[in-house]
This record gives sequence, structure tokens and C-alpha cells, in this order.
Amino acid sequence: MYEQIASNRAKTVFIIIGFIIFITLVGFAIGYYLDWRGISNNYSIILMIFALILAVIMSFSSYYYSDRIVLSLTGARPISREENPRVYYMVDGLSIAAGLTIPKIYVIGDEGMNAFATGRNPQKGVIVFTQGLLDNLNDEELKGVISHELSHIKNYDILLGTIVVVMVGMITIISNIIFRSFIFGGGSRRRSSKGSGGGILSLILIIVGILLILLSPIIATLIRLAISRNREFLADSTGALISRYPAGLANALKKISMHSEVKTASSATAHLFIANPIGEKSKVMFKSLFNTHPPAEERIRRLEDMSLGVGIK
Repeated sequence: MYEQIASNRAKTVFIIIGFIIFITLVGFAIGYYLDWRGISNNYSIILMIFALILAVIMSFSSYYYSDRIVLSLTGARPISREENPRVYYMVDGLSIAAGLTIPKIYVIGDEGMNAFATGRNPQKGVIVFTQGLLDNLNDEELKGVISHELSHIKNYDILLGTIVVVMVGMITIISNIIFRSFIFGGGSRRRSSKGSGGGILSLILIIVGILLILLSPIIATLIRLAISRNREFLADSTGALISRYPAGLANALKKISMHSEVKTASSATAHLFIANPIGEKSKVMFKSLFNTHPPAEERIRRLEDMSLGVGIK
């Protein structure tokens, strides 16, 4: 577990540093492009410095506010203890058993059955449930799901997963902006002022922009996969130890896998959930290769082995 925590912290630092370098290089490239057009002789340096400052601000903002962004994106709202004492009772007890600060509890008003955890550290943890999950799982199954999400909080998976949502989204947006600027950014002037050489460079820049657009979904998925599908197996195992009842999570996963779709989920937030919230709506080519979750059947089998068949339905 301690190795996983250290690994997640290292990956978080790596992603943030990589993001800062990427944005800085993008700023330099745009400035160099403007210099080449003859608009100015020092845009490359100015925009590189601006991009560096912007990237640093965005990185620190994503660290401190990424959980709020995710909660807003998924349409989650806080619920009070009076509104659902059953859930609070379970979360309180299992948090104490796991040695964690009791996380805040949110709910998504969706009939699908799913859940995720977010926050930048165990002291700021949040667990989000769909209404469908709360309505359709019995107590032992719900305890299994809660324990799974608490293990994500304990292992610092929540910090890494939540920051990735913001970073990947920013990369996709920036790629689109670059592409549009190359397509609509005064191509006739470049051709007239720079001749055939300018036309070739413009064509190269457009091709680069197109490649960024085409590859950004794949890059985004690969970044999410860098978090590793193995973290779900680890969270299942750790969660089973917290609840002391592996069959609860195994039975819950059987139900969840059949009704896991969440309308407010997107490809950017899918990796946070306990099961794929996109479901059959996903149109990604080679879906099994780029799936952010391991097969439910394999997760259930491992949990059944841990339970020695006791309590399995």
C-alpha cells in the first residue's frame, strides 16, 4: 500500500511537470509561428513566458480545485445526514475502520449504479454515489462499494485521478485552439509574403494541428491508463480488507456491471468511477484495449477467490 501511495504521488508530480512543459512549448511554438509571419520579432519569447506562467497557475489551480471541478462536471450535490442516515452510518463506521477522516458524501441523481471518490488528500476526501446505486444495493453490497472508494482515498488514487481530468481536458482544448488558429489564421497573407516555402511550412503546421486533434483522445486515454487499471484491483483487495467481507463488493459489482451508465459522465471523468460509466454509449475504436477499467468478470472472480465462496450470490 505504501508503495502505491508513493507511486501515485510521483505520477502526480510527473503529470504536472509534463503539463507545464507541454504548455510552455505550445506557447513558444505559437510565438515562433507569429515571428515567422513577420508580425513581431520577439513573440516566441513573450508567449513562452506567458504560457509558462499560465501553466503554473493552471497546475496549482487543478491541485486545489480539481475536486470541485469534477463534482460540478458530474452534477453531484451534497446530501445531509438527515437525508440519508443509512449511508452516513456505513461511511462513518468504515472510515474509522480504515483509519481515515470521514469524507464528505455527495449524490448524483441518476438511475445508473456507480460511485467514485475525489479530493486532493485523505483529509479532503469526497465519496459520490448515484441515486440508483443507493436504491438498489443491500447493506453488505453498499459497504463493499464504500470500502472500495475509501481504499482509493487511502492510496491517494483520488489526487492522481482528479488532476488527470483537468489536465487532459486542458490539453484537448489547447489542441483545438491551435488547430483552429492554423486553419483560419490568415493563410493568404502567409502565401503571398513567404512564397512556396511559406506555403510548405503552413501545410506542415496544419498537418501538426490535425494530428493533435486526431490523437488528443488517444493521448487522453493513455494518460488515464497511466494511472493503471491495476489500481482498481488494488482498491478491490484493500476494500475487501476494510469491510472484512469480499462477497459484498463481488455481489455489488455483478449488479453495477449491468447498469453502470451515468448520463453526466464523460470520457474525461470515466476513469474515476468504480465501473465504466459510459457503457455501450462508448464509440471508441479498440474499446477493450483503451478501457480504463479491468473486466468486471476478472474483478469479481478475484473477490470470490478471496471470499472462499462465502456469501457469493
